[in-house]
Amino acid sequence: MDESKKTHISQVEELKTKGNDCVKDGKYIEAVLHYTQAIKMDSNNYILYSNRSYAFLKMDQHYLSLQDANETVRLQPQWAKGYFRRAEVEAASGLHDEAIISYTRALQLEPHNPKLIECIKTITDAHKKKMKNNQNIIWICSCLGLAVGIAVVILDYTLTSSPTLTHPFSMVAFSIALSGIGWAVGKAAILMNSLNAGKSLQPPEDLGFNDNSKEEETMPEKKMKYSKAQARQRYKQGKL
Repeated sequence: MDESKKTHISQVEELKTKGNDCVKDGKYIEAVLHYTQAIKMDSNNYILYSNRSYAFLKMDQHYLSLQDANETVRLQPQWAKGYFRRAEVEAASGLHDEAIISYTRALQLEPHNPKLIECIKTITDAHKKKMKNNQNIIWICSCLGLAVGIAVVILDYTLTSSPTLTHPFSMVAFSIALSGIGWAVGKAAILMNSLNAGKSLQPPEDLGFNDNSKEEETMPEKKMKYSKAQARQRYKQGKL
């Protein structure tokens, strides 16, 4: 190995060590900067992506953390820690099903890893608790709807001189209808929660996108300089 390559490897290791020290001290932004500089020098180093993924996760930058976790897996698909990193981000984002799959993939590569076994148990329990809570929400909303329906029927019958609901069948139907509305409200609440799960994995608006608004505003003016015939002529002459 020539001297320049040794120096290059040494610089990458030094940056990684600095990043690791910053993570230990809770200086995650500085850690990201060190890891990023190291990645620029060694873009195939999957450990650097894994470490930066962890730093991003501690900063609650779930989108960036997931990107680095996926890159870790891509570069080294037989390394359990890459799947573990991905699972950690998915779990933090509320995507329990996806997290279980990623943890399981990591466990397949390291079947005797106690931490992975514990993580799978924890996320599975959390998922079961979430499903139970969802059922409770539906049940509570349905009961509240029924209770409101019964209360309205009673008040209508006792406090008004000419009740709107006079037939027992209409009273029961009205109460059941409000119970159904409560059920629908509960389902809607659960649906909203499920849609919010993984929302933190959406790409930030100010990252990875170029602002082409000015260019788009000036392009029509540029096109209007020439007629279609003139434009074709200039194209043939190689001026466009």
